[in-house]
Amino acid sequence: MTEDALKSDAILRQISNSRSAENIALIEEEQISFLIFQLVGDLFAFYGSQVREILPFREVTWIPGATTLIPGVINVHGGVAAVLDLSQVLRISKTTSEVKGGFYLMGRDGDGRTGILVDNLIDIVEIPASEVSQLLATLDERLRPFAVSQFEYQSKIVIVLDAAEVIRSSGGMEAETQ
Repeated sequence: MTEDALKSDAILRQISNSRSAENIALIEEEQISFLIFQLVGDLFAFYGSQVREILPFREVTWIPGATTLIPGVINVHGGVAAVLDLSQVLRISKTTSEVKGGFYLMGRDGDGRTGILVDNLIDIVEIPASEVSQLLATLDERLRPFAVSQFEYQSKIVIVLDAAEVIRSSGGMEAETQ
């Protein structure tokens, strides 16, 4: 063998070893599952472990005296589930207060009978823990009680909300009645 052949073999071995080390590092890094959704044009996410079920939109049955946070109830597998309007909880403006579409994210918190209404589902992703970062200091104050972290998705910032806190807070918040 020539000296050049030995050098090229050594370089190829080094590249191969480097790639193997990178793959091992990627495999060992914790991955966090998120369900990304859209609400009034912004991207948000819940931890995948906080969502039990995703239901397509269906008509909400209005309840007399209900607050704007809870516009009514829906039938879920023969039972009744309260609908929580996330845009109202976060105090994000919509052009209309009428519930016209979207998806219900059924939470795992409490008795599991709360559907959180969102405008659109975007994706379910696994993000390396190292890519999930602390919240920016400039985050809107209305979101702070519910926001826990953020990450980048397709060059956009996604705010991670605590679904359990959203559900808990809706029971204790004072709201205007409809």
